[in-house]
Amino acid sequence: MTQISVIDNDRVASLAAHRLGLMVQKARQIREESDAFIRRWPTLTERPPTPAFAWTELERQLLDLAPDSLAPVVRDLVSALRKEASPKPPEMVLREILIVAATVLDDGFHDRWTEGTTMP
Repeated sequence: MTQISVIDNDRVASLAAHRLGLMVQKARQIREESDAFIRRWPTLTERPPTPAFAWTELERQLLDLAPDSLAPVVRDLVSALRKEASPKPPEMVLREILIVAATVLDDGFHDRWTEGTTMP
């Protein structure tokens, strides 16, 4: 017996429009945050070269600094940083990396994370 599925074109179009709206909203949010960052810290006219590193190297080092229980969080945070880095000023991305590193090294965060993930 063949089953017939019915696709509600209005519902599919509505879902697509909703997703597009969320993407546009996220892009605007990133743009506004980047603009605010540049207003607070204008790009330096002289920027000496800095060491280059790969996202995988950053993730590897953060994973080494973090307890094993935080590995999924570290991977998610590095992934989010990487995905949103291109439209941001480099110094803003550096600041976000430093925030992730501070979080990874914060024993209080480790405790809260462990308490939040422990099953009662």
